Amino acid sequence: MVSARPNRFHARGRPSSLPIFPQRIRPGLDRVRRALDLLGHPEESFASVLVGGTNGKGSVSAMVESGLRTAGYRTGLYTSPHLVNVRERAQVVGTPVSPAVWRRATVCVADLTRRHRLALTEFEAQTLAAFLVFAREGVEIAVLEVGLGGRLDAVNAVAAPELSVITSIGLDHTEWLGPTLRHIYLEKRGIARTGTALLQNLPASLRAEARRFAAEEGVPSWALGEEIQWGSVRGKRGGLGSRVRVSLPDATYDGVSVPFWGAHQAQNGALAVAALHVLRRRGWRISRAAMRDGVARSRWPGRFDVLQRTPPVVLDGAHNPAAARALAAAWKASPWGGERATLIFSCLRDKDVEGIAAALSGVARRVIVTPLVSDRARPVIDLAALWRRRLPTEIAPHFRAAWKEASKDKTSPVLVAGSLYLVGEAMKYFRRR
Repeated sequence: MVSARPNRFHARGRPSSLPIFPQRIRPGLDRVRRALDLLGHPEESFASVLVGGTNGKGSVSAMVESGLRTAGYRTGLYTSPHLVNVRERAQVVGTPVSPAVWRRATVCVADLTRRHRLALTEFEAQTLAAFLVFAREGVEIAVLEVGLGGRLDAVNAVAAPELSVITSIGLDHTEWLGPTLRHIYLEKRGIARTGTALLQNLPASLRAEARRFAAEEGVPSWALGEEIQWGSVRGKRGGLGSRVRVSLPDATYDGVSVPFWGAHQAQNGALAVAALHVLRRRGWRISRAAMRDGVARSRWPGRFDVLQRTPPVVLDGAHNPAAARALAAAWKASPWGGERATLIFSCLRDKDVEGIAAALSGVARRVIVTPLVSDRARPVIDLAALWRRRLPTEIAPHFRAAWKEASKDKTSPVLVAGSLYLVGEAMKYFRRR
């Protein structure tokens, strides 16, 4: 579909550690665009699908990538944040890249940064490294999850995506994106391109504005609940999931298995099916069977991730009120929905803890707060004070201690939520065990 273009991915050797870039957030595309010029534009050697939004970006990205891979394409998948290892962010044909490949790419970006004094942030450097990896590994099409916002996000430096997708919009990162849903949507909408299809999952309050924008800017647009009609058919047999019927203006897909639990994931599945259909209309060879099988086989850890069924142990990275409400609804709809959990909780400093607590207090009977390994973490003293106004609350010095306390009751469900960083710590602990 696209012609290969050479890029300057020449760094060699096996350095003992990865380069370190500053973690600060600095919205803007000038640095990334300058770096791409210097690197020979590796992002132009493969086709791209941009996926932005507040919640559901990763799930939709995973399903679309899996559909393309099942259709026989050599795929890339770029997501953030990672849970256990930074290499999860850059996957080729469904597998995180090797340590050596990732190391060479990051060293190449670090060398470029030093020579040209680009002052890249950590996320910008990782995005560039992923583009280098995808170009070097011969990726044909990559699904790229947008990080913070959209308009000024590093991923949005891709000039000509095949398709753009905006998942659900919620209040998060308001200090950067603005205080209202409309402000946030305007930033997310920055991934749209004139003449390129845009799929969206929007609240009713934004749909009229979205239609005006699409008409004025020449952006072919389909919205969930309008051009994209969907409905759950019945529960998925043998596990937590659903089957959805997706009706589009020119096609219907019936009984597609979505392997993730919750009504919000059924919506994400419908959006992924619509994305694969649009790519098919653009000439990508994706059969109906590949679409169905790809969506059904997709995996996305850390989102209503059931590690154990008796008693239930669930990991979910819900880190804003909208995600927490979706998690609570999914919990209540699960086979153990009548039981309340021991909640192991932590979150970052910039999160709406009151809103998250309001959503999750209905499915928890007690809370154990624990610190995160991050300088952006909310102090556990603050978290404990907030939760104690709602539920019995304890403090644990680290996840291991929190799990030890939570698992004393051999019959109580356990829910780990509030941050993907916390989910990552839990996954590392359980893997070591």
